[in-house]
Amino acid sequence: MKMFTAQVLILFLSVTFIHGEAVLSQSPTVVSVSPGEKVILECSVKNGNVDTLYMQWIRQTPGKKPEGVMGFKKGQINRPSAIPNRFFPSTNTARSSFVLTVSNIQEEDDSVYYCFLFYGSSGIQSWGEGTRIKVLKSGLPRPIIQLFPPPKGESSSADSVTLTCLVSGFFPGFIEVKWSMDGAVVTEGVHTSPVSLGSIDGNTYVVSSYMKLPATDWETHNVFSCTALHESSQTPVTGSITKDKC
Repeated sequence: MKMFTAQVLILFLSVTFIHGEAVLSQSPTVVSVSPGEKVILECSVKNGNVDTLYMQWIRQTPGKKPEGVMGFKKGQINRPSAIPNRFFPSTNTARSSFVLTVSNIQEEDDSVYYCFLFYGSSGIQSWGEGTRIKVLKSGLPRPIIQLFPPPKGESSSADSVTLTCLVSGFFPGFIEVKWSMDGAVVTEGVHTSPVSLGSIDGNTYVVSSYMKLPATDWETHNVFSCTALHESSQTPVTGSITKDKC
């Protein structure tokens, strides 16, 4: 795979100190890169000494446990065995920042990366807000939506009803699920579970979402829709049910 030596982007991650020692800013939340390119994550520390602090980098991929990427203090690198040398930490004293350089980006690098400080004596933890490295890839699996109406007994006897939306078969695991009722977006009464790996192949993801609404809304509206926003599709993927056909 061709290597790109040009820097793609500098990401500014933030850590907010509880006792006012430092206040940091973070942007952006997502950076898109192609395989083979390079990304530099910069965790800026104002009013803090980057030469003495011990910074940790952690990443979170949907459906998986948080993974330690790197522990770093000037002159000391703690790299887990599963993390390749493509990940390299450093400091920029002039900018008062910690830097994590990720070279030759690979598909498996797609994750949300956090800078993290832990004060052992006080137990205080300070986290950056996190930035996703989004690795661009064509032909990604699109979400498949299955939308279920409330059980017939529930819709006729209860004060509220629940619709269920199962979204499956998508990759990677970053997705947003929205609900609407006769074309109007609904946010109240909506709960979406954490994304998890699919139980059949383990290579795609699944998420379930629920919309609980008053029974009167079920009776007085007709079209109920669940929409998935995912990078595999330039347009939203929507599933709908019509009450008079249930």
